[in-house]
Amino acid sequence: MEYKEISRMYRMFAASKREHYAQIEEDKRRNDYSTFHTGIDTPAGELFIATPRELSLICENILRTEQHITSIASSMTSDLFNATKLSLILDEVAYTNAIGDIRSTRRQIKEALETTNNSSSARRFRTFAFLYAEFVNHTVALPAAPKDIRSIYDKVISENNNETRHPDGDLFRKHSVDITGVHHRIVHYGIDSESAIAKAMNDMFRIVYSESMPALIAVLASHFLFEYVHPFYDGNGRTGRYLLSLFLSQMLTAPTILSLSHVILEHRDSYYRAFRTVENPRNRGELTFFVYFMLELIREAQINVITRLEENKAINASLSKTLTSVNSAYGLKAQESQIIFMLMQAEALELLGDVPVENIASFLQIKKQMARQYLGSLEKRHIIEKRRERSPLTFELTDSFKKTYHIEAPRRKNPLI
Repeated sequence: MEYKEISRMYRMFAASKREHYAQIEEDKRRNDYSTFHTGIDTPAGELFIATPRELSLICENILRTEQHITSIASSMTSDLFNATKLSLILDEVAYTNAIGDIRSTRRQIKEALETTNNSSSARRFRTFAFLYAEFVNHTVALPAAPKDIRSIYDKVISENNNETRHPDGDLFRKHSVDITGVHHRIVHYGIDSESAIAKAMNDMFRIVYSESMPALIAVLASHFLFEYVHPFYDGNGRTGRYLLSLFLSQMLTAPTILSLSHVILEHRDSYYRAFRTVENPRNRGELTFFVYFMLELIREAQINVITRLEENKAINASLSKTLTSVNSAYGLKAQESQIIFMLMQAEALELLGDVPVENIASFLQIKKQMARQYLGSLEKRHIIEKRRERSPLTFELTDSFKKTYHIEAPRRKNPLI
């Protein structure tokens, strides 16, 4: 990016006039007709977003690419697209947990979504995973007031209830909090006092719903503000990233949004550094570079998800050909063939192979009792086997069947299995 942080320009100025020239540069950026002002004051200055050409170009590129992703998704069958979305949800929850150093696996998250067991281990990731499933299915309302933020936060941290320092104010924390980085070094102090936090959250909504700022830029600016304010003692990272996903869902496709935490995790140090860039006093409150960095992450997520969607289409086409051979070899009934195809998808599309009986019955649009009859027939022929006996009962393809027909999930970089 040719457009430089003011802090990086200091070395270009004569030592005796650095502050003078830095002030001139700040005034030029702040007073430019195309600059967006937030009205939010920080110790580094009022937060503002300039619009260098690079920012405009990447926004345009992202929106054009979303059209391409929509086109690919619309060319997929509904069962293929739904399987892909579920796999992406498992990734998103696991990766956003990992950013906050919370260990969870895709298997744990999948079982949390499927099980009706109400044990503490079963509940551990259920609520958080369902939050993502709900916004993907467009069944969740956008927050509009500070109380909505608290409601979301309570759901986010519900699985770690006993490990969390709970807010002691009406909605948010009452006392100060600091954020530590490597070697327990303090890297940021959250805003003090609950009244100041509540005001900042209202400012966040003002920005997000502003009609005088491009929506994509406004959402990314609001993400900085939420994490800067740090309204809770614990759980700010996951709450903030969920809010980011929720607000982005109004303009970006679900596959893109559900690929973002993986990219953030891969660039975690740079992600945290982008926050510190805004707080650097020499950058005079400029949010431009944080917004641009987040746009770069979105762009990388788009590239990744296009590859994944295209791979899944190719995998599905290959599974369809394989199913023809399976039907010929076993003389399957139509329902049995559908079950095998569903389980092949669950294996090859990174859904960990097994599927609950309830899901199979729903897919076939039959009662569970009838589904069990078809499953029993396939089990006797050693095509499928039980993976879990209860809570809920699930089936998967046998190892011998998978080996015979070469069915396996692709190997991806750093998978959280």
